Amino acid sequence: MKHVLFSLFSIGVIGLCVSCRQTARITENGKQVLDAKDSLVFIQVSSSRYDVLQPWKRSASQTEICYGTAVGPSEVVTIAEPFTYASVIQVKTSRSPEFIPASIKAIDYDLDLCLLKLDEKSSISLSPVTFGESFQRGLELKGQWLSSEAAVKNSRGFLDRAVVRNCPTSYQRILTFVLSSTSRQTSRGEVFTDSSGTAYGIAFSSSETEVAVIPGQMVNMFLKEAQKDTEYIGYGTPGFETYDLTDPSVRRYLKMPEEMKEGCYVSFVYSKGTGSDILKDGDVLLAIDGKTIDAFGKYKHALYEDISYEHLITLHRVGEPLSFTVFRDGQKIELQTKSTRFDSSEMLVPYQEYGKQPEYFITGGYVFQKLTLDYLRLWGENWQGKVPPHLLHYYRNLSMNPPAGRKEIVVLSYVLPAEINLGYQNLGRIVVKTCNGVEIQEMSDLARALTVASDSPFHVIEFELDYPTLVIPKANLEQIDQMIFQLYGIQKTSNILP
Repeated sequence: MKHVLFSLFSIGVIGLCVSCRQTARITENGKQVLDAKDSLVFIQVSSSRYDVLQPWKRSASQTEICYGTAVGPSEVVTIAEPFTYASVIQVKTSRSPEFIPASIKAIDYDLDLCLLKLDEKSSISLSPVTFGESFQRGLELKGQWLSSEAAVKNSRGFLDRAVVRNCPTSYQRILTFVLSSTSRQTSRGEVFTDSSGTAYGIAFSSSETEVAVIPGQMVNMFLKEAQKDTEYIGYGTPGFETYDLTDPSVRRYLKMPEEMKEGCYVSFVYSKGTGSDILKDGDVLLAIDGKTIDAFGKYKHALYEDISYEHLITLHRVGEPLSFTVFRDGQKIELQTKSTRFDSSEMLVPYQEYGKQPEYFITGGYVFQKLTLDYLRLWGENWQGKVPPHLLHYYRNLSMNPPAGRKEIVVLSYVLPAEINLGYQNLGRIVVKTCNGVEIQEMSDLARALTVASDSPFHVIEFELDYPTLVIPKANLEQIDQMIFQLYGIQKTSNILP
């Protein structure tokens, strides 16, 4: 009996010690670290995308999976990419055999981060994690995610470098940790931790040899705004482009002193974005907030070493002040501005529509659409070499700085064959210039021009370049449109956003 009591006592003591160690692990150094069992979630996203070529149609619902990490009792942080067209979001925890409904509380496509909120009716309470902001080259990190069977899975990689690279959900470039010598291709949203369990960042893409991770610093910036009960504002984006300024003859041409070795060349200033209000084409960017910018557009970071100046702009919440030092017209000057964003959807040819139905208008079988990057990608792999040069020009050269008054590019996409459009059925992929004498600056201009009463028995549409003028008879057009819509199964005949 004594042996039994002693054994029970010993088990109790061991259990208490394990519990104490677990508690100490969660609150080590005054901050929480990853408790995989209660902090990881499996995420299932149902989404239905619009057909870019037939924008009145949606594809069948598809299911994507990704992974998340708790940052509050009912809040989960993950990557933004799978949620662009999300209709139903469900999460599974290690303690919930059934899926729990969730919704998007905040999403930032420029940072590729999303904050989910679990359904208030759920009784599940997650163990929140604090993301660290350190960096140590060569450090081994462990990847962790929760499988659909609610089992914790692991991978590993070594912290190789910090770089600024393209964000998958925006035209922006973001700070990224690159892990090398990985044990496997990682899962989207997988969290990476050090040996103590402190979270270092969230994986958003991978190859056979490397993993790209959104660092803890960026996650914390996002959460600082996203967890507020106010509208998410976001962080600054650059309003200009630069290129390296290493040629001594070019520096002499710009009248830069020989001893001035720093500075990159401002090659193009956007219509929006941080710095667009104060910079000029031809400026030499010397510093941002007192941080010296070298000839390659990088500055010395205390942890990350040489990092692109873009990161300095991303650090500023929209509306916060920041300073630029530039060399202009033979002298060094100081400029003050505030952080602003250039949203991808505001581009003349939008990089991403973020879940919106594409804008279109159909009459007489003629399908008019707003030009977007998704539309250009219809040309498939290496699309930039296949797209009609005129359309590519608008995307490549004018997206960030459109002509005055131009808000969108409206194209005649193609023609749905019908008796009314005989002779025009091969027209397509051309830019609309005017409709009934009205200059077309956006989709709504086209819709208004086609509904304005006039004595003419025809609608007349002119195109850019040397394409033929389109003439549409008005007689019985409404009835003809209804026949065409019925023939081609078109229930929604237009979608024009205000």
